[in-house]
Amino acid sequence: MLRRPRRASLAPGSALACPGVQRLPITTRRIVSAFALAGATAVALVTTGTAVAQTNPVDRTITAFAKTHPTISVLVTRADAAGGITVASWRPDTALAPASTMKIVTATAALLTLGPNFRFTTRIETGPDSVGPGGVVHGPAYLLGAGDPMLATRVFSRSGLDRLGTPIDDLARDVRENGTRRITGGLIVDETLFDRQRTAPLWKSDYRFECPPLSGIATNQNRSDTGANVASPAITAGQRLVAALRRNGVVVSGGVRTGRSVPGGDVIGQVRSEPLSRILDFMNTHSDNFTAEMLTKDVGAYGTGNGSTRGGTARAETLLREQGVLTPSDDFVDGSGLSHANRLSASTLVGVLEAALADPAWGPVLIRSLPSGGEGTLITRLRGPGVRKRVHAKTGYINGVASLAGTVTSRSGVRYAFAFLMNTPDITGAQKAMDQAVTLLATGRADEVGVPGPPDGVPAPAPAEPGSSSRTN
Repeated sequence: MLRRPRRASLAPGSALACPGVQRLPITTRRIVSAFALAGATAVALVTTGTAVAQTNPVDRTITAFAKTHPTISVLVTRADAAGGITVASWRPDTALAPASTMKIVTATAALLTLGPNFRFTTRIETGPDSVGPGGVVHGPAYLLGAGDPMLATRVFSRSGLDRLGTPIDDLARDVRENGTRRITGGLIVDETLFDRQRTAPLWKSDYRFECPPLSGIATNQNRSDTGANVASPAITAGQRLVAALRRNGVVVSGGVRTGRSVPGGDVIGQVRSEPLSRILDFMNTHSDNFTAEMLTKDVGAYGTGNGSTRGGTARAETLLREQGVLTPSDDFVDGSGLSHANRLSASTLVGVLEAALADPAWGPVLIRSLPSGGEGTLITRLRGPGVRKRVHAKTGYINGVASLAGTVTSRSGVRYAFAFLMNTPDITGAQKAMDQAVTLLATGRADEVGVPGPPDGVPAPAPAEPGSSSRTN
């Protein structure tokens, strides 16, 4: 179950620093006051809609950037056993365009709907009573799309999918090994698991260069051999399968057309994808938009029977809302983060990450799917020897938006969850501020000062044991 760990509030004079006292709900955590530390120069930062701990290097880094770039949403928490403690924040419940950090939500929804070990199964079936002697299928065979974003030729799997593609040749070989020698009525391709919308809502027309057309059956990410988007994903998939069948000694007479499968037939071949966990590794390492959008429709199709982008985003919103990991202003438009109309808060992203850290059933899979420093979309960032193996984070970039969200474990084993959503044209400055903040966390600069001192008269709680480090690779 997706549960948000409780996060300590820093309100002055409150008893929330004491064990056994109820914490403020998520929606009220931003409404706090500042308290003075007698005889000290450090003060708590107070801004509209912001609540942070006593000033520390991470907080100062974010505050300095926010003073000239206020349209940001930031939250950094220390993931202690007792619950998250805010280290730094700036308007954490303000929902902004998230860019590709939206893929963290998509991956979470897929894991909760399908499970880490789920495999897509693409099948070929016959019509009722159509299999005759000698392995002859009298009439058409039906190729049933399962929404697998990784179905591919071996060449494309090697060049474009990190060798994680679901081999269409293995599907053809399975048909042959099951005894089929001839199909007399051609191939009918059923892509009705999804709707017929090839793009996500509110996308600009040029987004077709960022994400090929979506379909219930897709091969080679619906790209042609020259790299262009295919005009008819279902027909192209059928043609590629027919070619594979012929290479494997199965004669196919008749053409390829689209349609619906009919009940009562026999399964004459199938192929299964890699587990969802590995598909998410590919998606988040490369920030692959096509995989994210296909999985969004899969979440809708397998979760509610609605294989549309809106079906998937609505399912994701429901999953997060039911568990308290959603702010009222969050609004999911697509699964990749391409659209500027998406709205997501730092609070929601950190809530998802905290839940992942707390749930061994799916959380480690999500965290491991996020690249470490110097890998994937972080290839040129967070590469320092004291940082790169300590961080797992998803980047985001579209025009006017830079973002970063993930987890980091300091040298002493203190674990943090963070989300930076920065809607600003100063992409370079935003990335510099984010990377500096994460580096400070990784090197332990917030391990002590990141936890606020209690108000006068309130005893400090016993320190929680630091969390174990996340996987390094």
